[in-house]
Amino acid sequence: MSHLLHLRTYAMGCDFEVFAFGDDRGHVRSAAESAIEEIERIEQLLSHYLPESEVSYLNAHAANEPVRVHPEVFDLLARAVHLSQQTGGAFDITVMPLVRCWGFFTGAGRVPDSQSLAEALARVGFSHLRLCEEDLSIAFDTQGVEMHLGAIGKGYAVDKAVEVLRAAGVRSAMVHGGHSSVRAFGALPDAGGWQINLPHPLQPERSLAHLLLRDRAISTSSATEQYFERNGRRYGHILDPRSGLPVQNDLVSVSVLAEEAMVADALSTAFFVLGEAGIREYARHYPGVQVAVLREDEAHLQWIP
Repeated sequence: MSHLLHLRTYAMGCDFEVFAFGDDRGHVRSAAESAIEEIERIEQLLSHYLPESEVSYLNAHAANEPVRVHPEVFDLLARAVHLSQQTGGAFDITVMPLVRCWGFFTGAGRVPDSQSLAEALARVGFSHLRLCEEDLSIAFDTQGVEMHLGAIGKGYAVDKAVEVLRAAGVRSAMVHGGHSSVRAFGALPDAGGWQINLPHPLQPERSLAHLLLRDRAISTSSATEQYFERNGRRYGHILDPRSGLPVQNDLVSVSVLAEEAMVADALSTAFFVLGEAGIREYARHYPGVQVAVLREDEAHLQWIP
């Protein structure tokens, strides 16, 4: 008899859920519990809200001296830098000074003055990072640089949980972080994959699409949930690391399908920043991802390319 197990945890500021399917209930439960523990372990490494995490330690000390980090943290940061290079800086893990400057870190949004914005922007940019593969150390080349892994951390935790489930021999599973980063492998009986709903970001009760996800990941970015309004203008939480400003374009949401959740996670943010022309340009140079965008005043997703 086959069994579908469902476990959840709260990490990185959102709900994570693990759905695991297999024949041996005890074995599937054990694997799902291990996947949950893996998500919680990753949070201890990457969360900038936890003062004892490696990322928090890096933010506090890497401008003063190189900091040796866990090999998987080094690998993740190296891949993040590579994604920054591919997207021309539209994705950048050093965006924290801007997150603070605009008040999104504390949830009390504010419009900064030009001097404060310029000072924050001077501390942003992946070029400030010095990665030494020889001793797995990270250094910042100036004071005030801070990393924020919010646009890649959830996806990475999802990927690591999937690795645990696969290694345990689970037949099929789906893992999500905050519903915005999802990865699945295998399928339930008589199904082509795991059914994923893409809700309308402004009307959650309405579905934009239903997808069958199998051996792929999907991530969605939207500025409709975290924002503030000042003087009749709306400021979303997705910031352009190149200009320092909240993104202003005609996109309401961007969804990216890729092999790994961390890649889909990072690219959905980058593509929201780049806009449709930038998405098409990226796709010409780096095939292998599928992108769906929802524009303002349009009722349906459009797939690119």
